[in-house]
Amino acid sequence: MKRILVGVDGSEASHEAARLAAEIAIRFGARLTLAYVIPTLLLPPDAYGLTFADVEQEHRTHADRLLADAMTKLGEPGVQVEPLVLTGSPAESLAEAALAEDVGLLVVGSRGRGAVARMLLGSVTDRLVHISKKPVLVSR
Repeated sequence: MKRILVGVDGSEASHEAARLAAEIAIRFGARLTLAYVIPTLLLPPDAYGLTFADVEQEHRTHADRLLADAMTKLGEPGVQVEPLVLTGSPAESLAEAALAEDVGLLVVGSRGRGAVARMLLGSVTDRLVHISKKPVLVSR
């Protein structure tokens, strides 16, 4: 296993997943990629008086901050860590990135930031487990 991909969203569960993935990466000598997915907009930005460029820039800035924070929380894990920003549906984007990057393992938290997700396993995690062609480790 040469690469591990971790889905991060700023939740404590995703930070725990990143810590676990870093431990695994150290043991296998693998590189670690922290991925954040900018979700597809459900409503056009002009519904809020914004342009697509405004919304895209805001999402990119948020993604960069979130990934930098996740990398800081990992500290110096003893592995090579790189950020990755994706766009689209989170589960599908992570599954596609895992194939494209030829990762050996996907690691995600059991629950994300959504209120509904807190009641269940997590809709993104559940979907990812079902559609991924790569192994998925769910961190609790």
